[in-house]
Amino acid sequence: MPPMAEVVKVTTKGQLTLPARIRRDLGISEDTYLLAEEVGDFVVLRRAETRFLELSESFQKEAKRKGITREALLRALKGARRRRSR
Repeated sequence: MPPMAEVVKVTTKGQLTLPARIRRDLGISEDTYLLAEEVGDFVVLRRAETRFLELSESFQKEAKRKGITREALLRALKGARRRRSR
């Protein structure tokens, strides 16, 4: 069964309230950060950590494909920090 759509109202300050059922189902609490993305005529909201995990996985795959090890990355970061502090 498809999820039930619910109408929400935008306030004069541009705020909206996510219905309790949606917050509960998705594990969204008062300290949860959401990303708002435009997708055509839609606004898609998702937890910020979800996007971070996607980016992290993408980075790990690309690093593996290019043969970049964690140790090599840490050495490069350390070198960049040294050069920056000069």
